[in-house]
Order: sequence, then C-alpha cells, then structure tokens
Amino acid sequence: MIMTKGHSSLEVNRIHPLDAPDPRAIPPLAALLAFERAATQLSFRRAARDLSLSPSAISHQIRGLEEQFGTRLFVRGARSVRLTDDGARYLAKVSAALATLQEASRDMLRQRGQASGELWISSLPFFTSAVLLPALPEFKRRHPQLTLRIEATHQYADFSGSRVDVAIRYGREHATGLKVEPLVEVRGLAVCTPALVKGGLRTPADLSREVLIHVTSQPRAWPAWLKEAGLPNLTPRGHLWLDSVPAMLEAAEHGLGVALAMAPLIKVRPGFGKRLVAPFAFEPTHHETIYLVSRTEQARDRRIAAVRRWIADAVARAS
Repeated sequence: MIMTKGHSSLEVNRIHPLDAPDPRAIPPLAALLAFERAATQLSFRRAARDLSLSPSAISHQIRGLEEQFGTRLFVRGARSVRLTDDGARYLAKVSAALATLQEASRDMLRQRGQASGELWISSLPFFTSAVLLPALPEFKRRHPQLTLRIEATHQYADFSGSRVDVAIRYGREHATGLKVEPLVEVRGLAVCTPALVKGGLRTPADLSREVLIHVTSQPRAWPAWLKEAGLPNLTPRGHLWLDSVPAMLEAAEHGLGVALAMAPLIKVRPGFGKRLVAPFAFEPTHHETIYLVSRTEQARDRRIAAVRRWIADAVARAS
C-alpha cells in the first residue's frame, strides 16, 4: 500500500519471487540416481554394480519413488525389467535434470584442474594395481607437465558431480555425452597358493574342501563361475568376504582360500606363478569387458588423448 499526499491510497500488486523448490516434492538424489541407472541399464543388478549398492537397495529406492508418485515406473519380470510409460516419461526429465547438474558441477569443479594440468582418473582397484601403477613411471617420463590423480574405486563414476576426466569400469555406459572404448576382456580365473595344490586341489569339484574368497561388490562372481564349471550346487568349506580385489588376492596369497582373479591381467601381478597359481585347466567362456570412459566433448583434448594412449599401451603390455 502506498499513501499519497492527499491521504488516498493506491493498491500496488506485490511481485512475489518464484516459489522456492519444495523439498517434499523432490525425491532424494540417491533415489534419482538409482532410478536413472536402473532405467538406463534396464537391470537392477547392473544399476547396483554401477552404484556399489545391493540390488535390494536399488529396489528400495525405486519402490520409494513409486510410492511417492502413486504409479509404477517399472514392469518387473522374472529376469528383467522394463519401463512403464510413466517411467519412460520420468526418465527423460530426470536425465535432463541430471545433465544440467552435471554441466553446472563440471564447470565449477574443473576450472582449476584445467588450469593446473591435473587429470583425474577413476579406476577399478584391481586395474589400478595391476595395470596403472606399474605404468606410472612411463607416463611421468612422457608427460612430466601433467599430474595424475587416481581414485581406485568400484563406485559409479559421476562425471557430473566430481572432477573425473577418465573412468575405467565394467560394462558399457549409455549416458549422453560419454565416449566409451573397450580396453580388455577379462575372465574369472581361480587362484590359490601352491600349498593348496599340493594338498589335493586338482579339479573344480575339489573346491568343496576349500574356502572361497569373495569381493563384496561382486557377489555373483563365484556362483556364475561354478555354474559354468558344471557345479551350481557345490558347497565349499566356507566363505570369506573382503571389500576389494587386491585384498582378496592378498588373502589368497596368505593361504586363506581360493580367489577369483581376472585373467589375463592377473598374470602381471608380482608373484603370480609362485605365490599364486592357477590350479585348474578349466577356463570359463563368460567374460566381462573393461571400458575406458571419457567425455565426448573432450575428444580433442590433448591431455585426455595422452592418458588414453598411455592406458591402452599399459593394457597391451599387461595382456
């Protein structure tokens, strides 16, 4: 209300700012990421692997979204899932929103890294120890002006909210704006100490007398291997669960059980053939591909190209 000299009044329409986002209407970021991964991969299991969660955790997040919106986002089958019409419409908007966050976060986080010649690599722990670390001296010789920051992790490589320039992961990424290049195919290879072999470990069936060593992020590795070996119902003497492939291999070197390594990369591990051996001639036909992921927009970035060439050369030597 504005008062004039004649004490009359004029009603002035107030201009209200846009309403602030209602946090009650916006699902948690974890739920959106779980939905985007599951919808993109059309698999709760692969989404769980990407985000280093359990499939039940992915299912819980998506069930929360469905309860919030009062509609189903997925049609769940015995072995697969597919999007409903509502799910497909929501995916388009969620992907666009995450892409906007990605662009804003990338611009903020990468400014200093670009100026300083830093490159951030997010790599699988075993790939880091088996391939990247032995090749680091060669990289420093070739590119002394560049600084590498390497994060060894199984977690989903978030190109939007982190400084990741290059990621090394299992499975193809289908996100818009990412360049995906196959690096190497790997297969599960049972490994143990020579002492276990001398003790009678000769065939996969002999694993019933041994402890199987697992990695928590790969719960299906041993069951899939045993199924392909024709032993889906084999019951081992025990199980040992560890949080990383390097820890699993170290446990095997200490004689704590039998581990599943990744061939051919395991062959470059110091001590392979002495402290660790492959007790069986059996080799599974199933394989996984390890990919190098980078941003399409950085295809002409000489620093990224240098890292790609270095990693490809390191893989060739390790294979």
